[in-house]
Amino acid sequence: MTSLLRKAAAAVSPTTRRFVERQGAFAVRVTEIMKVSGITQRQLAEKLGKNESYISRIVAGWANPTLKTIVEFEVALGQNVIEIPCQHKSEGSTVIGDDSVWELGEGVKSTSMPALCIGTKIYFINSAGHSMVG
Repeated sequence: MTSLLRKAAAAVSPTTRRFVERQGAFAVRVTEIMKVSGITQRQLAEKLGKNESYISRIVAGWANPTLKTIVEFEVALGQNVIEIPCQHKSEGSTVIGDDSVWELGEGVKSTSMPALCIGTKIYFINSAGHSMVG
């Protein structure tokens, strides 16, 4: 790397550097899922109700999707594009609207089930579509 390029790279803020890395990782992950699923940019655009040019910008790493758009991609692709690990200390989790109890055990808990952490609560959606809170 030339000294001019090194200077420019050193001047990039940690936030900008992290943003560019995450934006590129999102683009690569969407592309990988599309390849494995056999879905084209045009098909994905149709599923999302977006222009094919927008999908092209996403997979090139040039677009800046919102969290809502990322979730729309995940729904359209049928799997998570971004994994957010969630750890939670709990005695157990109760299924809302159901009398059964999900015993998750003691100590730190983590799950690959779709989950949302809000404060000290963790919210899950199980395969039956029940909301659960821990």
